[in-house]
Amino acid sequence: MNQMTLKELYQVGYSFETSVGEGSKSERARIAKNSSRIVLDDELTNNIMSFDKEIKFLVAGEIWCPDYQLNGSVIKKFIDLNTNFDMSIITMSRGKKFLEPILGIENAKYPLIVVLDRNFNILGSFEERPEIVKNSKNFDEIKLNYYKGKYLTNSANDIWSIIKNHK
Repeated sequence: MNQMTLKELYQVGYSFETSVGEGSKSERARIAKNSSRIVLDDELTNNIMSFDKEIKFLVAGEIWCPDYQLNGSVIKKFIDLNTNFDMSIITMSRGKKFLEPILGIENAKYPLIVVLDRNFNILGSFEERPEIVKNSKNFDEIKLNYYKGKYLTNSANDIWSIIKNHK
């Protein structure tokens, strides 16, 4: 079986903007809408802005996926706040074929966001949705609010929790 390293996967990936550009008109519109709904508190914003280490987000996901539209927008917000952050997008197929074995995961939920340091060491990963949503006893009860972006701050906090321990 062919294998790719995290660095190789990152290098063959493409930008968030390219990914968004491949979407339909309504998919592209949801990115702008999601981005406008990301309201981070001052503490988190300052923490992101002042973080002085290089972080790479390797994201396996695709624009048609609502979870990707939501959580990809959160990663883009991090990048907009701090140039030490960067993102590379790969397809879900590459995620399944190459990323899942590297992470020791079978049947991952997408988008799969792998947080890497500058040397491509894995700091942690985020699958599909924020923990508060994944742990909900009844997703149907919160689904509408989730897709309206009410949990974007939770995604940001979950991702920041992975990053903040990196010294």
